[in-house]
Amino acid sequence: MGSPRNLATRLLAALARYAPPESREWASAMLAELDFIEGDWPALLWALGSAAAIARHAAANCRSWLSNTKHPKEEKMESTGKKTVGVLSGAGLALLLAFAGMGIVQFIGFIFPDSGVEHMQWPHFLGAIVIPEIVFVISAIVLWRKRPPVALGILLMGAAIGVHVAVHFATH
Repeated sequence: MGSPRNLATRLLAALARYAPPESREWASAMLAELDFIEGDWPALLWALGSAAAIARHAAANCRSWLSNTKHPKEEKMESTGKKTVGVLSGAGLALLLAFAGMGIVQFIGFIFPDSGVEHMQWPHFLGAIVIPEIVFVISAIVLWRKRPPVALGILLMGAAIGVHVAVHFATH
């Protein structure tokens, strides 16, 4: 027996031994057919083609098994991921609203430079803190029943902004 045929035999024997159970019988049949192929190099090519076919068959079976398998942990992770996205989107919306309030105050100062709005404390406090905080509380109350993660994200960002303002006023 030549070296290519020996390699072909070892390859198909290993596949018959280590293939998944649903592919093992097919691998054994291909190993038995190897004896009827004339020539060492055609036998090696047969073994390589057989190995590719068995690998595709095993991969297809594995893929169908994975797609049919549902674990409770996957469903829990899916719901955790949805909640996380909700909290982050609520926080992002709240932060966007606070920046919009600050931007409106800056825009008013830009349009009316003689008003001195950009140097006053109360327009900044009102436009970037008070009005957005009121909107945060109202939107959290409205969203709490239908979208609690989003409402929680809004409340958390509102609390963070409130703490930021309190620290700012305490240090200045």
